[in-house]
Amino acid sequence: MASLSSPGIGSGLNVSQLVAQLVAAERAPSERRIARQEADARADLSAFTQVRSVLSTLQGAADALAGAGGAGRRAVVQQGAGFTASASASAALGRYAVEVVSLAAAQKQQSAAVSATADLGTGTLTFTVDGDSYEVVLGPTTTIAQLRDAINTATAGRGLSATVVRGDAGDVLVLNSAVSGSAGGISVAASGSIASFASSFSVTTAAADAVVRVDGVTRTSSSNQLSDLISGVTLELTKAEPGSPFFLDVTADSTALRSSVQAFIGAYNAALSVLRNVSAFNPETRVAAPLAGDAAIRGIQQSLRGALGDAAAELGALGIRSSKDGSLSLDAAKFDEALAADPSAVRRLFDKTAPQSLGARLAERLGGAVAPGAGLLEGRTRALNDRLKALQADRDRLDVRIQRIEEGYRRQFTALDGLVAQLQSTSTFLAQELARLPGASSR
Repeated sequence: MASLSSPGIGSGLNVSQLVAQLVAAERAPSERRIARQEADARADLSAFTQVRSVLSTLQGAADALAGAGGAGRRAVVQQGAGFTASASASAALGRYAVEVVSLAAAQKQQSAAVSATADLGTGTLTFTVDGDSYEVVLGPTTTIAQLRDAINTATAGRGLSATVVRGDAGDVLVLNSAVSGSAGGISVAASGSIASFASSFSVTTAAADAVVRVDGVTRTSSSNQLSDLISGVTLELTKAEPGSPFFLDVTADSTALRSSVQAFIGAYNAALSVLRNVSAFNPETRVAAPLAGDAAIRGIQQSLRGALGDAAAELGALGIRSSKDGSLSLDAAKFDEALAADPSAVRRLFDKTAPQSLGARLAERLGGAVAPGAGLLEGRTRALNDRLKALQADRDRLDVRIQRIEEGYRRQFTALDGLVAQLQSTSTFLAQELARLPGASSR
């Protein structure tokens, strides 16, 4: 039969507490060392992650400017003009006198009014619009609603469409040409008894082409939208104003490019701020940031400032200024002025393929820092992750060692507990035997 033991019962010693205290004392120095090293590694890892993030953002902002065009274009239309306009980046700067002589219109026809239940007859109707014909074959009886549906089924939205308008005199069938301009006129041919109804169609809106003059040059169009009249400019004609030209000015618009430059400045300032914060040292509290004194961070800071310092003249010409702490700001008015004088200045400055340009310098230095696989920051991050894995292995080995130590202490104290219990038992026995000896007296 297995014996039962409860450490400390025989001797009165609190063996479990003694073992726990000894084990904790044995574990504490190594545990503190591992915890301190883990905390340092995690702080460094977090700092490097922040640096890598802001530098990647800066790299993206610089790349966006490397592919940026010059200033955009803005179309400004004189108030009261019968047209609107938009301009692409390819439009030439200039002023144009635009006169909308007439608007393009799609033909519209309508029939005589009839009762909604009247039988319009049978036969075939053939509609022709812009060279395309649509044949409508009618059944034994045809109401105006049935004729509308038959036309729309035959054309399927191409060429023309039909609708019914109900007036005081009855229902009127309205034909709408889907093709604007003079080529969109509707012709109707009929056979059978439906011919009588077909003969009642009359033109209510004539098909017409748009006529517009630009600086005296006349252009006729079947559409009120013209995208090839002025290179890079799209005109939308809205109202005929014959004899009254209005000015259209195509001007430089640097809004989009200025926003991209502002994004670069914001990314650069954010990168400088993070680099300063992760490497700072407070002399008053004597508290150092995780990467204080780190050569890699110091090198990145110097590299970025050096790249912008080498391009100080070009940046200044664009209204990009540097303050004492190295952060950048933009003089928008000077930027717009510089871009108007030299539309390609920004693209040229950030062109990564141009040797010694700011874009080429940033591409080299940022790429060396954040490039996937081979970048400096990825190498440091990988090393820190390996360090954390090694510390976890140290912790696992510590657990195994401490477990063995605890088992050793428990064996020793269990043995001591048994020995003390045995000695106590012997002492009690001897005391009892001595008490029985002749002449022994108890007091």
